Amino acid sequence: TPGPTTLDVNEIIMKNRIISIREHYDIEDRAGNKIAEGEGNFIQFPAKFEVKDSRTGMEIMRIEGKVFSFRDQFTFIDNLGVELGTIRKKIVKLVGSEYWVEKDGVELMRIYGDFLEHDYSMEAGGQVVARVHRKWVSIRDEYGISILGPVDHRLVVGAAIVIEHVEVKERRERSST
Repeated sequence: TPGPTTLDVNEIIMKNRIISIREHYDIEDRAGNKIAEGEGNFIQFPAKFEVKDSRTGMEIMRIEGKVFSFRDQFTFIDNLGVELGTIRKKIVKLVGSEYWVEKDGVELMRIYGDFLEHDYSMEAGGQVVARVHRKWVSIRDEYGISILGPVDHRLVVGAAIVIEHVEVKERRERSST
């Protein structure tokens, strides 16, 4: 496994540019120091994102959408090309949405909560390992990510990017009909 990355902090602030052709996320530590950037393109098919270390410009991970799938599905790949896991959205759920991350058919993490309000939890082995909450008073969309347990921080940040992308895409599709 690669050594620690700039994402190995337990309190992360993720800022999303509201008006942009590209999806861009500034990822900061709690003190406001930019530690990484995530970038993708709204019109790219399938959707892809790249997360880079802000200091070195080196890739931390890629997030690649699956071309044809009944459900939204994205794979997280580290900077060495090794698959970290795949996030999928549950197709049918009576109330709200649910996602999970798996690797080689084994569930690593379940993600549930209110995605429209940006208030959700990530659970591994029955334990909450991360929480995401929206910071309402900000110039652009800001999300606090608290990592509470043993989990690959890249999966947490990657999942937050994917969920934001999928939920924004679905809101646009609903509002255009």
